[in-house]
Amino acid sequence: MLRRHLRAFLLALLLPMTPQQVLGEPREEGYVFSVTVESAQQLDVVLSRAEELRELFDPDEHSKIAIVLHGDELQLFRKNNYSLNQSVVERARLLDQDNIIDIKACQTMMRILEIEQSELPGFIEQVPFAPAEIERLEREEGFTRL
Repeated sequence: MLRRHLRAFLLALLLPMTPQQVLGEPREEGYVFSVTVESAQQLDVVLSRAEELRELFDPDEHSKIAIVLHGDELQLFRKNNYSLNQSVVERARLLDQDNIIDIKACQTMMRILEIEQSELPGFIEQVPFAPAEIERLEREEGFTRL
């Protein structure tokens, strides 16, 4: 009996499945936006789309919507540009605070744009490299790229 349980345990370790898949539970899903826009108005459109998508599924059953910023739009969030972009920054902050979206900033692009880590608001998670984070969200967390 013990041998059979040990064999089943070892077999489960070798399977390329998550514990949720083995147990038959649904895997968390979400959406990831790969964002490079040029204006606050364009970013506002992305935020609106994220709000619309969020209404389509139950937040208790699914992960957040991730928005990965890796272009000039990072400039919009700089603390010294806050007064010019206050409405879109505050909208993003409230959406993040309400667990509707999770905003991430590419540190590689931040270095290219000469944006210091301390120049972005605290609600924005900084990740080393946007394409790797997007791939991780798709592979490990079952997100769909939009």
